[in-house]
Amino acid sequence: MRTEKNEGGGRSVILYVGDDLKKVPRSHRALLTPQLREAFADPGSYFRRIAERCPFPAMAGWLRAVIAENLWDLALHRGVPPVPVEWTAAGIRWWSDGVRSAEITPAGDTVPDDLPPALRRYYSLVDRVSWMPFGCAGGLEGAGDRTPLTDFDYDYHGADIDPSRTFVLGSSTGGDMLIWTDDGRGGWFCHENGRIHLLGTIEDTIDWVYAELQADRCPDFDYNWA
Repeated sequence: MRTEKNEGGGRSVILYVGDDLKKVPRSHRALLTPQLREAFADPGSYFRRIAERCPFPAMAGWLRAVIAENLWDLALHRGVPPVPVEWTAAGIRWWSDGVRSAEITPAGDTVPDDLPPALRRYYSLVDRVSWMPFGCAGGLEGAGDRTPLTDFDYDYHGADIDPSRTFVLGSSTGGDMLIWTDDGRGGWFCHENGRIHLLGTIEDTIDWVYAELQADRCPDFDYNWA
């Protein structure tokens, strides 16, 4: 077990196989959910079961690829937020030479029942997934995050969407945003000019993201779309 500074301005506790969870500092102990404790006991088996029931082919392939290398640790993060709210994350970090590495937060006990069916299926498998360090943009949001595009002041153009019914699914390393609509579509929003580029359905978008990770690339907005 070790403690290190993170990009969120706080500290992260990193645990390895054989470490004792009872020795996690009190400051980070609340981040150890029952799901994380179960995953830490045998990450390979835990995520292999997820891959076996995953309905998104590229996601299942990426999971199998990172599991095969069996290089992982458990990371518990606390940041220093710019506003007085708690800023934390925790998950199993998978390391790979063949596909893009990422940190996976296990799915919670429940999934919001007002999400589109594709997202309910997705969040029954995993919660937050980040391919960049804590405190940096680049990842998929968790089930409890639902930021509408109306929170951002842009002249949206490109695909026809209703910003009040369109929500952030994740972000690129450059700050562009993956999005989903409540009628089941998904794609990208360019933060530089408000351009909306849809990739198809939410299912298509999720699989596109994991196909990029499987190809050892950070999912990103293609500026040829702009």
